[in-house]
Amino acid sequence: MPRLLLAALMLSTACLNAVAVPAVTSQCPRGPEEPAGGATGESPRIPYGQGLLYRIERPGAAASHVFGTLHLDDPHLHRLPPQVNLALLQGSRLVLETLIDEAAQATFTRLMILPEGRSLADWLGGDVLARYDRLAVHYGIPVSQARRLKPWAATGVVDRPRPGSGRTMEDVLRETAQQMGRPVYGLETIEELIAAQEEQPVGEQVAVLVDTVCNHARIMADTVTLMELYGRGDLAAIAHRNESGHESDPLFQRMNERMLYERSEQMVARMQEHLQAGGALIAVGALHLAGERGILRLLEKQGYTITRVF
Repeated sequence: MPRLLLAALMLSTACLNAVAVPAVTSQCPRGPEEPAGGATGESPRIPYGQGLLYRIERPGAAASHVFGTLHLDDPHLHRLPPQVNLALLQGSRLVLETLIDEAAQATFTRLMILPEGRSLADWLGGDVLARYDRLAVHYGIPVSQARRLKPWAATGVVDRPRPGSGRTMEDVLRETAQQMGRPVYGLETIEELIAAQEEQPVGEQVAVLVDTVCNHARIMADTVTLMELYGRGDLAAIAHRNESGHESDPLFQRMNERMLYERSEQMVARMQEHLQAGGALIAVGALHLAGERGILRLLEKQGYTITRVF
């Protein structure tokens, strides 16, 4: 039963049913058919469910801003909204969710590879492995290399549309800040991000990969919906699609707790120094912003005044 993929919002996490994964999965699990959902209907009401850029204020420091991003390589996202450029131009610094520079990318590339002698064929076989191999070719990765990826890394390769320019919103933000002479910081390191993924038991990592491979076409269609919802700043609808149908899914709940809520709390703690300095533009995955446990509500509870810019 495929669900909307939100890796673009949370960095390499997927929505799936909590199915037991045997030592080798050769056939895709069968589930009831679902129509691909469009970006229609009324969104549920949750705190800060509408908008992508918010001004954060508290006496004693210049105002800062929090901006919700999509972690996708899509040319439509490369043109930053003018309000974001203005916040960066008038501000003092850029703070990204994860600072991925050349050194971080090298670390990521090194840690995404399985130990010598191991292969994804240890867990995938038959039709599932054949589907994965075809996807690897589609994404321009030799099959021999694609099979050497750790399960979480393999999911991160095939769970989003095929890259075009190799640049995300975060890359554009970082480049723009550097051109303006603004320093760039990160709220977490690449090692911390990888550790959060590798803490997940390998059986669960494989379950995510199987779900992604078997439902790839639906996930790509849902990503189009995600882009539509993001384009109109409807974070409530995005959050609703993330949660819908998974209320009794323990695997999804564990992933959501670890990759979304725990990281949101850590981000709020680590952004304090930047908020106190003032003038920061803080850019994090959009799913982290809204809801009772979202970053904006957490900041509000700490006494900050939160004002939607757009």
